[in-house]
Amino acid sequence: MVIATDPTRDYLCELAGRLESAAHGRKGALLDEAQALYGWSRSKLYAELERQAGWTSGRKVRADKGRTSVAPETLSFVAALERGSVRQNGKQTLFTPVAGSIAAVNGHDLGVSAGHMNRLIRTRRLGVKQQSEARAPTTLRSLHPNHVHQVDPSLCLVYYLRGEQRIIRDDEFYKNKLEKLAKVQFKCWRYVIYDHASGLFMPWYVEAAGESPLNLYRFLMFAWGRQEGRRFHGVPKILMWDKGSANTATPVQNLLRALEVESITHAAGNARAKGGVENSNNLTETQFESRLRFDPVHSVAELNAAAAAWAEAYGANAIPGQDTRLRRDGMAPTARYDLWMRIREDELRLLPPEEVCQAFLEGRVETRKVARNLTISYAHPRAERPCTYDVAGLPGVCAGDRLEISPLLFGQCAISMRVPRFDGEDITYRLEPRADEFDTWGRPMSAPVIGEQYASRPESDADRSAKQLDALLFPGMTTEEMAKARRSNAALMGGAVDAVRHLSGIEIPVALPRRGTDIAIQASTFETPPLSTTEAAQALRGLGVERQDLYAWLSSRYPDGVKDADLPSIAARLKGENTGARLQAVGA
Repeated sequence: MVIATDPTRDYLCELAGRLESAAHGRKGALLDEAQALYGWSRSKLYAELERQAGWTSGRKVRADKGRTSVAPETLSFVAALERGSVRQNGKQTLFTPVAGSIAAVNGHDLGVSAGHMNRLIRTRRLGVKQQSEARAPTTLRSLHPNHVHQVDPSLCLVYYLRGEQRIIRDDEFYKNKLEKLAKVQFKCWRYVIYDHASGLFMPWYVEAAGESPLNLYRFLMFAWGRQEGRRFHGVPKILMWDKGSANTATPVQNLLRALEVESITHAAGNARAKGGVENSNNLTETQFESRLRFDPVHSVAELNAAAAAWAEAYGANAIPGQDTRLRRDGMAPTARYDLWMRIREDELRLLPPEEVCQAFLEGRVETRKVARNLTISYAHPRAERPCTYDVAGLPGVCAGDRLEISPLLFGQCAISMRVPRFDGEDITYRLEPRADEFDTWGRPMSAPVIGEQYASRPESDADRSAKQLDALLFPGMTTEEMAKARRSNAALMGGAVDAVRHLSGIEIPVALPRRGTDIAIQASTFETPPLSTTEAAQALRGLGVERQDLYAWLSSRYPDGVKDADLPSIAARLKGENTGARLQAVGA
């Protein structure tokens, strides 16, 4: 029997033996030869020798690795300036070059380049991006089907104009040309409802100028009422959505109170709080609306009929050639409708007649990224499906980090996770999969129940760094006072930072004025059309000329009209003639 071998591994093992027996000064030549063969860097070669051949150079980590001449308070000051420049939409407006300049003026000695300063800030978890990724979402669970529904409206790619289906194209309606889309008076809006426990969702379309309480009411009646050919129906106990004007309208809130539905709205800009319906909108757009380009429908009524048929098939995992089952940790892949059909009689609250509701209308080393919820998903060789490992609260671990993962032989699918540190001493953690028990709907039992419990994730290094920087930005303030100061655009760091004032005192070196060349340009002359005889006569009378034969006099002397600029001289001439004539008469 021939056993296949890895030529790279064999070469590295041979190279390791040669390096061990090589004389002093010869190891460099051997390493150069291997680098040229594989095109690797020296650090990559060392890493592969350690991973595949178990050989290390024996060199110790530099004693000064991780140290810097930049004072910790200077690093915090620069990082705080950058954090304080972040706008409400998350955009950072001040970066290290400017922050370093401001820090230098305010008595901080940097002594390093902006790039090196960025690396120091990044390795100490002080960066704006790291802290934005540190806001990890909390996994929530619902107790049964129809316990929690999520609703979200969205502008549809499809719209109808003069009875013809049209698709919004990027080249026709892009973000800088939205006024063209605004001219389409009746656009097509998509409403989607999502059942949190079963993952079942239903779309509904309406042609309207925009969102409105009436359309929202019509959608809820469609979604919660019995529809022919559809199994999904019933009123939830909790409704999660955003703070849209239609959602918070008094008639809609009255209806929800009458139906004993608790309305939970998430903060503006936190759409991930209802991520299930956000994903359902995306599935509807990519799985259903994408089909319409090939097989168009000709009205909103036809669109809703097609969407209902697609949603039923998608929820039942009945679309030919597609596996649309729901996949969650803690349960086997299951059709959404199979989960929803587990609803009990006391959990299925039937919608009252619409007229009643209307009255209220008023193994190997691999790299894995830490997810935003501070977990790592990894397919252990001994596991039947990918496992979830909780890394919340582990020092040195932040959301967005890419860490080396390797499987361990002993333990229940345990892994080894290496976390690099700025001081050169890596931290190695041994982790086993999260031992959560899962409910029937694939949600961890340890997760807080929506509307009943609240929980937050343990603090990470980035969270703790963010608190330290906020203490610099808002000295002596509580969390509520910090939030109020951010909204009011109050001066950061108590206004003690000289970020602009020093600019007026900068002495600019005096320079001799530069000689220039005059531009030869001739002023333009503008010709005006001459006045007609009638217009000229009226203008001259306005200048005090009194002559009975004025019209005839002008006609004989200015047959082509009178220029406006000549009127004063003509008026003076005629006035002089009149004066001379009277003097002559008196002398006679």
